[in-house]
Amino acid sequence: MLETRKLLTFELLGLCLVTFVAVCNVTIFYNLFNYLRTIGIPADLRGLVIGSYSLTAMVLYLLVSPFLSPANAPRTMLMGMVVVALCGMSYLFVHSFWSLLGLRMFNGFGQFLMGAGAMTLFVSVIPKEKSGQAFAIYSVAILLPYGAVPSVMDALAFLIPTPPHGYAGATLTLIPAAWIVLRISKRRQGQLCMERSKYLPVWSDIRANVTQLPVALLLLLNTIYIINWSSMFFLFKGFADEQGITNVGPFFAVQMGVMIVLRLLAGRLIDTVNKAWMIVAMFVVIALGHLALDNLPGAWAISLVALIFGVGMGMGQPTIYGLMFEVSSPGFRALNANLILFATQAGFFLGPVLGGAVVVRCGYHGYFLFSIGLAMTAASIGFLLTGKCKKVSKNI
Repeated sequence: MLETRKLLTFELLGLCLVTFVAVCNVTIFYNLFNYLRTIGIPADLRGLVIGSYSLTAMVLYLLVSPFLSPANAPRTMLMGMVVVALCGMSYLFVHSFWSLLGLRMFNGFGQFLMGAGAMTLFVSVIPKEKSGQAFAIYSVAILLPYGAVPSVMDALAFLIPTPPHGYAGATLTLIPAAWIVLRISKRRQGQLCMERSKYLPVWSDIRANVTQLPVALLLLLNTIYIINWSSMFFLFKGFADEQGITNVGPFFAVQMGVMIVLRLLAGRLIDTVNKAWMIVAMFVVIALGHLALDNLPGAWAISLVALIFGVGMGMGQPTIYGLMFEVSSPGFRALNANLILFATQAGFFLGPVLGGAVVVRCGYHGYFLFSIGLAMTAASIGFLLTGKCKKVSKNI
């Protein structure tokens, strides 16, 4: 594994750009729940169609991640880009429940190839004493599409005949991403050749690694974090319509803006504070955000609530990723990082499925109560980590 004290390398920034493009081709589906309604997909099946995408990726992260390495990561990413491009264009022609379910699963396969390949290579270029800063930058690349894509698509709505045209158009961003992957592969050709001979862990080692309490708890907490995140992302449009709010762009833009500023400014802080306590505080603020939405006084308060969510969600991913990097042995850092992506996909699957089911049966009031309870449960679980994970040591 290549170790360097320099943080902002072409490889690190390039992989962040590839990740940004990959997530753009995920967040482009922010209006999928409503689109499925317009083409006659029953309400209780829409969450399954949305979530099948993440369910497929989740299974692949669990079963295939141990076999990924920096040597095969570039080829894996390029294969994923081809699959995602084909899927994006296929939404123009697929409209039935079963065909959409299959398409979403194939789409999840492509996203797995892109995301897992990028993470495997990313972990190999992180300076070990700057993991918090590295993951803060990485998480900004993940965040930007969540704020930018809904705003851009709402602004361009008059030019886009149907949502599937937007899904297909987003795949054009994969062209520069493919060029970046090819450049990284060429620049690291010698190092990647050395990686081909590296040892792959056996299943008994993997099991021993995953059953360590800090690793298991971090995977659980990341799952809960993403359930809160994804259910809100996919269901907020319906809540906004119910409240008479016509444009959801400002909510996501403010939330993402706060999260991005926090992560860019606090990257160094993440490498010095007790990350476990930061995780506890994060979930408490997320619960407050859901409470504020459940008692929304009017459309004028949306930006203020977005500010609360931005603060609560802001340090989530870099803190969880950074703490996982710390508690992992060097040989399992790439695998555990990809297992966090597995937990992320689990959250993206469970978020719309559980959230959608709660909204259908209990309305948005019931959904917010569910989300508050989930966040506070996570905060309680976070206390278990405070005694297991010590303050960062720069020697890790």
